[in-house]
Amino acid sequence: MKKSLWTLLAVGWMAASSATPPAHLVDSLKSACQSEPDARKRVDILLNLKDLNDSSEDELYYSRKLFDEAAAVGDGFAVGASLGSLASYYISSPGAGDSLARILAQAEPLMRGSGMEGLGAYYRMVELARRIQVAGAEESARLCREYIDSVRTLPPGDVYEEASRLFLKGIAAFRLVSAEGNLQMERGLPFWNDELALLGRMRPTARRNFHANLITCLIAAYSSLEDQSGLVHAADGYLAMLDEYYRDPEIVRRRPYISKEMSYLVCYYSMCTSPLLDERNLQAYYERYRRFADSAAADAGNLLTNRQGFYTISAEYYNRRGDYPRALAYLDSLTVQLRPGGVTSQLVAISANKAKILERMGRYKEACGVYNEVVGLRDSLSSHRYAEKVGELEVQYGLDKAERDKALLLAQKRQNSLYFALTILLLAVIAVVYLWRNLLRIKHLQHNLSVESQRAQESERLKRDFMGSMSHEIRTPLNAISGFAELIAGEDLTEEERREFAQIIRDNTQLFTSLINDMLEVSQLDNTSAEMPRKLLDISKIIRAEMEHLPVKEGVEYRLELAAPEIVFPLHRSYVSLLVRELLKNAVKFTEQGSVTVECGLTGPDTLTLSVTDTGCGVEPGLAEKIFDRFYKGDPFAQGLGLGLSLCRLIVEKLGGTIALDTSYTGGARFVVTLRDA
Repeated sequence: MKKSLWTLLAVGWMAASSATPPAHLVDSLKSACQSEPDARKRVDILLNLKDLNDSSEDELYYSRKLFDEAAAVGDGFAVGASLGSLASYYISSPGAGDSLARILAQAEPLMRGSGMEGLGAYYRMVELARRIQVAGAEESARLCREYIDSVRTLPPGDVYEEASRLFLKGIAAFRLVSAEGNLQMERGLPFWNDELALLGRMRPTARRNFHANLITCLIAAYSSLEDQSGLVHAADGYLAMLDEYYRDPEIVRRRPYISKEMSYLVCYYSMCTSPLLDERNLQAYYERYRRFADSAAADAGNLLTNRQGFYTISAEYYNRRGDYPRALAYLDSLTVQLRPGGVTSQLVAISANKAKILERMGRYKEACGVYNEVVGLRDSLSSHRYAEKVGELEVQYGLDKAERDKALLLAQKRQNSLYFALTILLLAVIAVVYLWRNLLRIKHLQHNLSVESQRAQESERLKRDFMGSMSHEIRTPLNAISGFAELIAGEDLTEEERREFAQIIRDNTQLFTSLINDMLEVSQLDNTSAEMPRKLLDISKIIRAEMEHLPVKEGVEYRLELAAPEIVFPLHRSYVSLLVRELLKNAVKFTEQGSVTVECGLTGPDTLTLSVTDTGCGVEPGLAEKIFDRFYKGDPFAQGLGLGLSLCRLIVEKLGGTIALDTSYTGGARFVVTLRDA
């Protein structure tokens, strides 16, 4: 029974992998999708592209795109149509359970009330069932017991939740017995029959999906019980449900390219090859399948058009009936279909099946030849097993010993060739890895050299800028001091002129001192890696003290807006004073009319925000970061070294905060400082 279930899966894989959409139709729809401005019409086109690309390498891409665009416009039907591929990917990907939960949480509200309602419960059921199936015996039993315990106290759910619980209870019932060494699918039958009774209350797509999962279990259970009538009743009910589903007006209208064949194929394969059915029922199901294969349900370019599914089922059917010539004919047709795709495990399996049929027919020499072909196809992976089979046939039926030795020698030769090829491949991989590592190392060194070169160039530029600024900015106050000192020594000056010249000397001395202090502060901060010591201070007092020293400027108003009379925060007094002083000095310098406003307050339990806003000339948004560069001056003729804002950023970073230009403010310039309590 377990073997038959795996056979069903193999047929499904073969059929799905052979489906290829018509290229001209896909290209036409892709072009229409790119040019369609209407979002809802684009969703309809993506739905068709998704259906046409089922089981192709583009399936997941179109499913993701369909989900995103359908969710954006609230199309629950299209969201549900995209879930099959996405859920399969997340379920089969280790550690992606959270991704499945997130996508279902997003999809379920959109699908509620649509023809796709209930798919969330279905995919959660499938995810748990898969974990139970692939786990080892002990882990599987633990998961089953945990699930049964978890649902005992749950209140009744909707029809989809109840169906999920019944299906999983059936899985748990037979898996717990299987853990003891007995595969008894029939133990789940009472739960699955109760689930079957609920399907009529479901929305169309959920009913089809729940029923498709259920039919494989029902077929296995009734086959285990050898209950032919139960098996026939279950299969007929499933096929009737599919006919009704694919006639549903919404499915016909919105999914004209939906792949129908796989839904039917799994059931027909089981029924056409079942050892339980009598001759009359077996023939009846095969005839039904032949009619289905020749009907309009076989879409152009899809599964049944290339006939692989039909050839597979027909070969198994006639093999089951003992009509070996017809079985061989269908296997030959299947081989012709598959051979252009190169050697595959499926092609090897077909050849092995053909050899067994020839052996049953007594055509031993031909069987030996086919086994030799299988040896060639599978190379060393199966060469010993098939070579031994060739030897047994030749000894048993008196074939020539030379031919047997030739077959064994060929198998050994191919095995040696494979070993040689693998050795060469391994050496090539090692060489490629070695060269690649060297290339990466060289690229890394080149990158480091480039970075160092850029740093050196930047350092040279900064040095030139610094020397240029220094030669101008320091010479200016020194010239003023020297010149006015000579003038003040003259005897023909009035007292008022002496006072004016003395003030000019004091101002230039202060300017000179300020320039030197800025350079010293920048140098000290650059060479300090330790964090600044901080203690609780009232920053409002620091701000008031700095604003009291601002020069009176005609037409400019100074404003202070505090969130509270006292704003206590861990700070470094001297550096915060310097920060406020530099920001105010910068604002006053560029404001000719209007105001300079300082705002400060706690914006959180551990966050302090300080802003200085002016109504001056402002800063272009593109220079929002450039102005913090050392020695940068927006106006090269403006007074100063261009260290003020650079010094502000150094202080803020040492305090563990940030400073930025508020580019949304267009009435001048606003600098915002954010400090956090470390």
